[in-house]
Amino acid sequence: MKRGFFGSLLSFGLLLICVMAAAAQSKSVAGEWDGAFETPGGARPFKLVLKVDGERLTGTSKRSSGDVPIQGTIKGKDISFSYTISYNGNDLTMSFIGKVDGETMGGSVSFGGNADDVWTAKRAPAEKPKSDKP
Repeated sequence: MKRGFFGSLLSFGLLLICVMAAAAQSKSVAGEWDGAFETPGGARPFKLVLKVDGERLTGTSKRSSGDVPIQGTIKGKDISFSYTISYNGNDLTMSFIGKVDGETMGGSVSFGGNADDVWTAKRAPAEKPKSDKP
């Protein structure tokens, strides 16, 4: 009787840990991130709004020159995504690869295969509900 109870309790505990780990992984990058990547002309800020569906990553890169859709993957702590911008009248695909570490992530960015540099991002603070009181 005791073995059955403890065996069931152990199985339930392991199942709960697996479910929580899977939820934490998929939640780990979903949401808003404040980022920047380095260029020869200095740091360029951007905001990421990410959605996760399994290992598929989608969302939007919000940039001062306009929002663009992103596509990518998240596998454990490894993240990769890309988006295409218009640069001097030509399409330029920005490809990001890196690692997620809790509330931060970063790695390298490729500018259409012509040059590489560094990017970083941190989770954006949650917006507080607006109050009607002054």
